[in-house]
Amino acid sequence: MKNSSKLLLLISLLFTGVFSATTYWIGIKHSEMLSSENSNNWSNIDIVLEHLANNYVDSLEIEKLSENSINNILKDLDPHSSYIPANQRQRLNESLVGHFGGIGIRFMIYNDTLTVVDVIDGGPSESVNINKRDRIITIDDENVAGINLTNEDVLKKLKGVVGSAVKLSILKPNKNIEIKNIIRGSIPLKSIPAFTMLKNEIGYIKISSFSNSTHIEFKKALNILIKKGMKSLILDLRFNGGGYLHQAINVADEFLKKNKLIVYTEGAHSKKRTFFSRSEGLFENGKLIILVNSSTASASEIVSGAIQDNDRGLILGRRTFGKGLVQQPLLLPDSSELRITTSRYYTPSGKCIQKPYGDTIDYDNDLFERIESGELTQIDSLKNNKFRGGILPNIYSPIDTSKYNDQVNEIIYTRKWRDFCFNYYEKYPISNFENVKEFYYNFKVQNNEVRKYLKKINKDIAVFDNNTINDLEWSLKIELSSYYYSDQSRYIISTFKDSDVKIALLELEK
Repeated sequence: MKNSSKLLLLISLLFTGVFSATTYWIGIKHSEMLSSENSNNWSNIDIVLEHLANNYVDSLEIEKLSENSINNILKDLDPHSSYIPANQRQRLNESLVGHFGGIGIRFMIYNDTLTVVDVIDGGPSESVNINKRDRIITIDDENVAGINLTNEDVLKKLKGVVGSAVKLSILKPNKNIEIKNIIRGSIPLKSIPAFTMLKNEIGYIKISSFSNSTHIEFKKALNILIKKGMKSLILDLRFNGGGYLHQAINVADEFLKKNKLIVYTEGAHSKKRTFFSRSEGLFENGKLIILVNSSTASASEIVSGAIQDNDRGLILGRRTFGKGLVQQPLLLPDSSELRITTSRYYTPSGKCIQKPYGDTIDYDNDLFERIESGELTQIDSLKNNKFRGGILPNIYSPIDTSKYNDQVNEIIYTRKWRDFCFNYYEKYPISNFENVKEFYYNFKVQNNEVRKYLKKINKDIAVFDNNTINDLEWSLKIELSSYYYSDQSRYIISTFKDSDVKIALLELEK
């Protein structure tokens, strides 16, 4: 593979969430306020900072210097101990808490205008008749159209305390303007973006993270699929960077009979803690395959390891990320947060899956090294005795390189392509198909719209073969499914051409 192709593959993986492993953490204790019996240990740092503030030749941002000092200490410890400034803490914790105060829409900035892409069922926006394709012109009487608004700007304006009010002016598709007064509600951040029946008796559930609501969401999905006749399950933990330890334990418990070891944790200053399955699970006997990849990390590796070591199911895919360190959050007086590694976790067989780290190891470049070594495409690359961390799959499935066509990736990972997809939806706003499966099998791109788009962005059509055009139309189809139906649809429709899912289906049908 040429270097340029490898770079594009890396970029493509990043866009689909590869490094989400560094976003989440395993928390086993509640946050606590900082206290130190021996405050003298910190006096030198305090003295230096105060001396700089009072005597340095130029004015200084002492808060920034303090943060840099903390980060310099942590970087020499391990890759996952971290310091979270107060202004970032709430946003980073939202995905783990599982909800936030907002108005209940999914949006995009289209032609420099804030545009509603989807509305959450039962949410504040639905209750005041805000719909897909509505444009938001002002927020609390402040213009937000045509001003180079960013997603971050929008979130700051629309998020707020549950019960607080926000005033919007809405431009409807029929060009009428309506004023909407909305009371912000608690908006769920679903950690299970999709679940469905793929075939008779074979279900599919995707978990994107392990938040406070994951186990509840998971039981709901399981019950629905079981009622539909599910006897076998594909659990998709690819690109799942982890989350709360107790949520991972509860999910694993649904597959295991009582008193099976799920995981244990231990550290130099942390007593050994063992976690066993406690009650009758919802799916203890059906066939189970867990999909993993190089971004399956932390809490999702706990589930995978518990299932593998207890011989409860099969792991399919590629070697997982290899994050076996547990972080404990410490809330500091200024509402910033310190997350330090306090212990390692071990699978039931006693394996710590943390991949190596240290001065001589380029930890952050691990993914590129996997690409270089051929690990993502060749099973033989895994056949050596060198410990590299992570969980090895029972069934190796090479990465589907057809997803990473250079010509396709250069086009679809752009804002222009996203705008094109939404523009297509605007031109053809009604789907003629009852559900996603019908849409997948019967939808055809109208009027050579993809070829027209390529000409519009000055691409030479002659260099695009039919396979490449088909790949672009496939990407368009995935985007459109989320507009016509729901965001869940993009995950469901993606499974129809997913090589890992195909291998799992063949295994379950044996």
